Amino acid sequence: MVINVLIAFFLDMLIGDPVFSLHPVRLIGSMLTEYEKLFYRMKHKVLGGALLVAFALAAVFSVMLGLNYAKKWAYLPFSINIVSVLLLFFLFCNRDMAKEAKSVYERLSAGDLEGAREAVSRIVGRDTAALDTGGVIRATVESVAENVVDGFTAPLFYFMLGGLPAAYAYKTLNTIDSRFGYRNERYEKFGKAGARLDDILNFVPARINAVFLYCASGFRKEVFRCMRKDGQKNPSPNSGLAEAGFSGMLGIALGGPSTYGGVLKKKPRIGIDRLEENMREAPALILKALFFYWRVVFTTLIGFLTAAYFLGLPLMF
Repeated sequence: MVINVLIAFFLDMLIGDPVFSLHPVRLIGSMLTEYEKLFYRMKHKVLGGALLVAFALAAVFSVMLGLNYAKKWAYLPFSINIVSVLLLFFLFCNRDMAKEAKSVYERLSAGDLEGAREAVSRIVGRDTAALDTGGVIRATVESVAENVVDGFTAPLFYFMLGGLPAAYAYKTLNTIDSRFGYRNERYEKFGKAGARLDDILNFVPARINAVFLYCASGFRKEVFRCMRKDGQKNPSPNSGLAEAGFSGMLGIALGGPSTYGGVLKKKPRIGIDRLEENMREAPALILKALFFYWRVVFTTLIGFLTAAYFLGLPLMF
């Protein structure tokens, strides 16, 4: 029911993602660690990575099917299902992203660039040791923009399509991409299957998110223009849309060359750069990005629940 989605959403807003050993996503991560040890031994790394994806998805989907069946005994009054609420709650990570991004802002505002580099390293995959103030701000805003899709829109989309099994299958694949989707010597071939499948599964959610992002901006021409002009410049077919939308809203260019594991990755700039106009006030762009982030999240939530109501989709999985 809609009530389960709303409770999970507001639980995440209030207390954030808890850290404990039996957290479902942490368990998925532990499983992937063991699968990597097993399948990375294979001579053909692409095949090994594909088998890791297949076994991981099969395992998570099977467990979630079992929980989906068992939860029929976990209903509370007003059609609240405690299993659905908790498992949805573990999927969302809006508060934690906002908390980490705000930590970067606070350190930059205090003039602690080294601390800001350390803080941003917790939410990005790139090397952060050599980032200047502008680089830290761009990295933070990019991560905030991408998290709308990975941490909220896509899980909610797949929950609507196929309930908890589909939502957790998506989360598993997204975790695989985060762990192994690097173009370096170790994972270039091994992570290819996971990265490509993640691109496929994110294709529709990323474009739905672009619509909600434009609505949340108040239908600003700059946002639409930037998404249309620069949304496909990013090597990723999906994350560039969200980055372009945030770029148009904030008036800050994102993308550009970044270093991952010591390897320089050339990416084109997205948007028009006005970051250098007043560097003293530049850290406030992170707060503006977070404010916009929450507008997009609430617009997405309202949009999905409204669509579910009119399409007759049973949000009771």
